[in-house]
Amino acid sequence: MGLPTPAPGALPQYTKGVRRFIALSAALFLGLSTAASAGVVTRLTPSLGSNASPVPALSLSMSAPVSASFMPALTGAISAPSLSAPSPALLPAPLVVTAVAPAVAAAVPALAAAPLPAPASHYDGRGPPSARDSGYSAFVAKSVAETVRSWAVPVEDIFSKHDALLVGENHGSLTSVDILTREMPRLAAAGVTAIGIEGLKRNHQVAVDEFVAGRRGDLSDEALSFSPKRRASFRALLDAARDHGVRVVALGLPLDGWAKAAAELAAAKTGRPAEEFPKDVDSQFSKAGDGYEPGFNEAVAEVFLTRRNQAMASFLKEALKTGGKAVALVGQAHVDGLDMVPGRLMNAPGDWGTLARELGSLALRAYSLTMTGGVFTDPHASQVDRSARPASYRAAAAAAPAGARAYRELGPGRALWHAGGTIEPSYAH
Repeated sequence: MGLPTPAPGALPQYTKGVRRFIALSAALFLGLSTAASAGVVTRLTPSLGSNASPVPALSLSMSAPVSASFMPALTGAISAPSLSAPSPALLPAPLVVTAVAPAVAAAVPALAAAPLPAPASHYDGRGPPSARDSGYSAFVAKSVAETVRSWAVPVEDIFSKHDALLVGENHGSLTSVDILTREMPRLAAAGVTAIGIEGLKRNHQVAVDEFVAGRRGDLSDEALSFSPKRRASFRALLDAARDHGVRVVALGLPLDGWAKAAAELAAAKTGRPAEEFPKDVDSQFSKAGDGYEPGFNEAVAEVFLTRRNQAMASFLKEALKTGGKAVALVGQAHVDGLDMVPGRLMNAPGDWGTLARELGSLALRAYSLTMTGGVFTDPHASQVDRSARPASYRAAAAAAPAGARAYRELGPGRALWHAGGTIEPSYAH
């Protein structure tokens, strides 16, 4: 296999890309050999590019059922416009290797060439099909191909008029994290200098800064313990941020502190001792969700929405003190959308404000993006998301009746991005 001649001045980058490409190919071939013997992968074709386009490429052809443990490795391994080595946390034993290249610049046109039909059933409330089902190979192929498709959200236009893009997610969504990882080069080019994460706690900010700056080689599992089922996805996000010089900002404070504040505020509103109210977050949310108790429900909503929004806004403001743009990945309850999420989750009707409003009070213009659909950690997370945001899913069904990905503006300063998947009739009406 001959090497193409790189353009003048491009030799260092080209050589680095080839080295990383070879490392990743070795890792993939090591694990895929087992899959190939079972008829899963029928062809894995590497290419070192050409004089016209000296970019390494990797093409896969698959058939027969693919194991459920193997699918996440593939969907996590291939993304555009960069191809990242799969995280060992996602790989089955045959795919774990001692040295895996951290990133490889690679093009995968073969996977993106043909248009896809409506996304497979892994987007709906039933979860992915079984590895024994006849359609599972097609499901895996679609999952891989979807990762190289462009995000239709007009981020360049948004950031020309706003300082921050607020992505309202369900905390069980894998797609929300993976999209930001995949789109990191585009976000950085649009002026993004900081990405805020609601779940990431402030006490880990120093360690995160050191990791993103390259002064430490790894980040502890404890720092990402706020979302155990998405730990590998958040690691990939941090890797992408490090590669593109984007700071990752912890927007969270310890939840036990917020719970204490909620109990004290409930006591002040009701005249009862704080000890009479639940002391932990889960119990407070459960009590608020089960019914309405004057004073208590309002206290929970005020603390976990208004006060938390104020805190997150101040952290983003600090991160942008020298200029730049920011993206914040937060729960939908903090983002201006179609659904009154706090009223549903906390039985607390009223105006508790949004993160966009708090940023506005700090002279930062924010754009609110509601995200629906996509891939979730489990079927339950998908069902909860639809139950909590029926109006958003009705809008998604109208914008994408066949389950395609779609972007729809909802009014000044806000929009909806449906990440794919048909909407079941019970949620679309």
